[in-house]
Amino acid sequence: MEKERKYFEEVDAFELLEESPSPKNTWFAGNETDNIEVPQLTLRLQKWLVSKKLDFNCGQSSTLSKIFESPGMLHSEPVGGDNLNPIILGSSDESSQKSYSGLHSVHRRVNSFLLGKDVAGMLHSDNLNPIILDSSDESSQKSYSGLHSVHRRVNLFLLGKDVAERDSHAQKSSSMMASLRADNCIDIEDAVRKLSLASTYTSISQDYVDPFTSLLAVCGQSAPSTLLDVLSKYCDPKSIVKVGEGTYGEVFKIGNGVCKIVPIDGELRVNGEVQKRSEELLEEVVLSRTLNHLRANDGNMQNACTSFIETLDLRVCQGPYDHALVRAWEDWDEEHGSENDHPKGFPEKQCYVVFVLRHGGDDLESFVLLNFAEAQSLLCQVTAALAVSEAAYEFEHRDLHWGNILLYRSETPSVQFMLEGNKMVFSTSGILISIIDFTLSRINTGEDILYLDLSSDPYLFKGPKGDRQADTYRKMKEVTGDFWNGSFPRTNVLWLLYLVDILLLKKSFERSSKNERELRSLKKRLERCNSAKEAIADPFFRDLLVEQG
Repeated sequence: MEKERKYFEEVDAFELLEESPSPKNTWFAGNETDNIEVPQLTLRLQKWLVSKKLDFNCGQSSTLSKIFESPGMLHSEPVGGDNLNPIILGSSDESSQKSYSGLHSVHRRVNSFLLGKDVAGMLHSDNLNPIILDSSDESSQKSYSGLHSVHRRVNLFLLGKDVAERDSHAQKSSSMMASLRADNCIDIEDAVRKLSLASTYTSISQDYVDPFTSLLAVCGQSAPSTLLDVLSKYCDPKSIVKVGEGTYGEVFKIGNGVCKIVPIDGELRVNGEVQKRSEELLEEVVLSRTLNHLRANDGNMQNACTSFIETLDLRVCQGPYDHALVRAWEDWDEEHGSENDHPKGFPEKQCYVVFVLRHGGDDLESFVLLNFAEAQSLLCQVTAALAVSEAAYEFEHRDLHWGNILLYRSETPSVQFMLEGNKMVFSTSGILISIIDFTLSRINTGEDILYLDLSSDPYLFKGPKGDRQADTYRKMKEVTGDFWNGSFPRTNVLWLLYLVDILLLKKSFERSSKNERELRSLKKRLERCNSAKEAIADPFFRDLLVEQG
């Protein structure tokens, strides 16, 4: 023991003058660390320091590790006007390409947001940094004038009546941060200096914008609304009537439109399922806005149609279900027997996304077709709409079962489609259709590809054999090779084949044996088509063509 004690005393007395530097020169000897240039504090640190400066009762400082934690952005926090750093997505990690149902960075989603007419005049605003996209597909580089980076989107959103106040606040914050560096920042900067790896600086210098905040920005909001505030704009709340339901939400009739209310981000299970996250709804919101653009036929559009449901409004809401909605839900339950949980179970701070849509009629499952002409018109309108959306956005619906096609009777004699600059006018035979529900859809907005990675939902492909809908999901998987990011317009044809089977097997309407043969012949020809754009040229639709040019 005595020998060991002397040995360690000798070692302790030895002065280590310089430690060999690591290959990356991240460690230094003596006082050289004093010369390390500390990067600018992250926005999160700056906000913390401001709050520390202003709140003298805040107690002890938070630990550095807690400050660096990814923030759980409070849903009531308004969108800030701070700098939003772009997220650069790599493609080398194969596993990362299958992350959460094909959902990509929040910034890329908002890239695809179509600005409404209220900010259309502001598109000339400041020089803003572009987003770097993970896209090797040349088609995804197609330009589209309505789509801009997240920086432009959020900056335009913030250009409102309070811009002067924001500028004043920014100047005060800048001045305050300069003074804070002399005192309060010292402890934080010292801690930052001690972080040994340079890569850590890079990772923390990117300010984080959570999906919920981006969802607010896309919907043109700084904070959530209440359900009643949104719905009362369209009708007297006492007149609200529930008209349908799904696993993830409820559908109510409000005036001349309908609204779909989808709870998000909560811990409470909805009808036995985990609530959808902001990321998922952000995809659907952006996709709905993009398809809405097909309706704006100003004479210069190469591709246009009105067969996708019109989205009138998109809002983020927070709070309990209003009494008017509860009453409408209970009336439906009494008459139809709801399969969903009672909405009274939602907590006080539950968040929702509200889709306000044009009323498109009844779904094909419940709509009564009268004759073959109506069935023919149905197939024609669906095929033409898919063809237009393929040409415009490489759109694939990927879930076009008979519950996602709405129909209503109309005296409008014809309906027009623009396909790659060519006008096609078809007879309606007295019905008009609307395609809804883009949850599983894939689209190329021109700046980004939005899709749902269906490989993360294996149960989707395990439906009973012989069931037309379940079989179609499995055929899609074969066509795509389980690579759901890619463009496979053949998936649209698979759903057209499904619709022909539905008309032959499950829908009763007045038809002759000749009509049945025509449907079966169409099905054989569709088997050889690789896109709806090919399918719309089929002779089956020629009889309905009123005008072409």
